[in-house]
Amino acid sequence: MKRKCKYVWVWLCLVAISACSKLENELTTGSKITLTSQEEVNNFKADGDILQLTISGESITDLSTLNVQKVKNLIIENTGIEQLRIPTLNAITVMMHIKGNQRLLSLDGLDNLRFINGSLIIEDNDALEDISGILGLKVFTGSLTITGNDRLGKNEVCLTDQLGFCVIKHLVESGIFSGTLTLASNHPEAPTSLQTIGQISGDDVISYTLGSKADIENFSPLSDTVLNLTVTGKEINSSLLNSLSSKIKWIKGTVLIENTVIVETEGFFDKVHCDGSIVLRDNPELFNPQGFRGYRHIKGDLIIENCPKLAFWWSAEGNVGFSGIEQIDGSLTVNPAIGLESGGASFLRLAHVGGNFVLVGSPDAGNIWNLDTWYSIGGGIKYIGGDLIFRDHFTVNGLSGFQGLEHIGGDVYILDNGAGNNQEIPLMNTDNQIGFCIVKTLIDKGVLKKENPTVQLRVKPGAPLIDLNTLA
Repeated sequence: MKRKCKYVWVWLCLVAISACSKLENELTTGSKITLTSQEEVNNFKADGDILQLTISGESITDLSTLNVQKVKNLIIENTGIEQLRIPTLNAITVMMHIKGNQRLLSLDGLDNLRFINGSLIIEDNDALEDISGILGLKVFTGSLTITGNDRLGKNEVCLTDQLGFCVIKHLVESGIFSGTLTLASNHPEAPTSLQTIGQISGDDVISYTLGSKADIENFSPLSDTVLNLTVTGKEINSSLLNSLSSKIKWIKGTVLIENTVIVETEGFFDKVHCDGSIVLRDNPELFNPQGFRGYRHIKGDLIIENCPKLAFWWSAEGNVGFSGIEQIDGSLTVNPAIGLESGGASFLRLAHVGGNFVLVGSPDAGNIWNLDTWYSIGGGIKYIGGDLIFRDHFTVNGLSGFQGLEHIGGDVYILDNGAGNNQEIPLMNTDNQIGFCIVKTLIDKGVLKKENPTVQLRVKPGAPLIDLNTLA
């Protein structure tokens, strides 16, 4: 009887060894294929057993045509892709390695990826900000390593599963991921352990991102003071934005209102004290600036980008729109500045910009003409800590308004203004207007403080750059 049991035991061991050997062979056999051009990617068709598929080369910018469903080892390195889109990919059985793709912004496009049995390594992708594309996973067993992605994972409260490393927290808490997690050397404010994802150090002053109507309706901050606030999404209208003023009284850092359908600033910016940068970006319906009529000092940047309907009303008393702002500690950017009032009166009390001064127009619209109202009523801009950029305005006939400058800390770019309405900035002063020669005057007076600054002046597109020596 003992001998019979011994034989059975030996047989079971042989079966186990055979099974392990078979599994090992399955994971280590197959062909190795490397694709190094977009054409090779487009023409690739999975044929037979593939051990390793490597995609490498900066000329590769689109993986959406890649015909592969299941692969043992998939390496995507040093490509030019911005979005990782492989709609047919369903399973990884050994390893997926995403490395050194300097333009990669997002993993959005892995909607059909359901299974990873092995390793997922995401490293050294300098622009990567979004890994929510892996939220479609159903089973992930093995190891997840995310290192060296400079812009990925800034720690914020997990109001949505798609935010930063909240993706990972969701996969773990949902029982989808089990294994080893390594987080290191990502965004300077990124967590390095699962336990700290979504947990902000310090007191109750934390940052929030609200990306939907539901986010705002369910928003319950720990206190009425927050660090940074981001409000984004096509569902966000003025009413929803204004409702936040009943929950927040003070924003200590940056407020970003982006890609919304808000129409007015009144009801939020005049109710909530903003103590840092203010960024209004990609809000196509934004019109009313009256939420800013009480502002005098902005302790960060004021960035207004792609808000083409925004009005820039003003009054001599500075109690309308942006016209009462006297100092901006950071940069001022208005792009496009098609709504700026004639003579630059929209900012007539502004004298100090600590960073860059950027007014970019449009070749198709705008009637700024010059900044002489700003200068004659308010004294004009006096201090620019960074670059002076004034370009691409539809209607400009001179540089009146800049003669009050006392300090420019960076470079000067005055390019391609006025050509859209048959107007030009003259080279020399005329009876009615100040020409490009004001720049030479500012240089001679020592207003440009940077050693060997770049100065680029051009009357209109296609014309040569102006030689400063001709402006003497």
